[in-house]
Amino acid sequence: MKLKEVKDELGWILALAAFLLSGASFYVSYFYKSQELDIQVTSLSFNTNQGELYMTVAFSNGGNRDAALLRVEPALWSQRKGAEKPDWSALDAKVAKDVPLADPKVPTTVKAGGVEVVRLATKLTAEDAEAAAKASEGGAYLGVIIASMNSDGKLYRVEHPVARLKLYPAGHIQGAEATIHKSLPGFANSATTPPGDQLQENEKTPFVWADQHN
Repeated sequence: MKLKEVKDELGWILALAAFLLSGASFYVSYFYKSQELDIQVTSLSFNTNQGELYMTVAFSNGGNRDAALLRVEPALWSQRKGAEKPDWSALDAKVAKDVPLADPKVPTTVKAGGVEVVRLATKLTAEDAEAAAKASEGGAYLGVIIASMNSDGKLYRVEHPVARLKLYPAGHIQGAEATIHKSLPGFANSATTPPGDQLQENEKTPFVWADQHN
């Protein structure tokens, strides 16, 4: 085969490869959908004597479509007045006027292939937390409530315990321990009740802290 024929054949092969690559890229961009959203609670701290609760939650979008965060709130497992059973009650009292409940403000968007970290801050008195222990055994439970939407407009809600406040026999807060040791799927509906997951502490266990109630 002559050199010119080899070059011509190579040129056609490269042109065909470029065409196929362009077609695949077009398909992925406009037709193929990958909806993925992972939730990772990274930290929780309860300044018990100041009555301030802080939590950090990271959202990772591994898909090729944007995801919407509609609601991200800390919660307390308690039995409301008149209710037959306990449930997760969102905490929505501000720590201070200039401190937002969620930073960045929710609703917000997690871009495709991106990561968004939401910092939560809310007021919770030690007395209210200790009173909530009556709704469960072995301590008071703090959790998170998350509502999301994928690019198809489907809505999802996730509830999960994040930490257990350990109590002295007298009922005062002694400290805290994590009750979540994994990432959570954001595009799923799940309502996990205390005591949380039973996995051992690992690289996905959030830092959890609470000081003693004086």
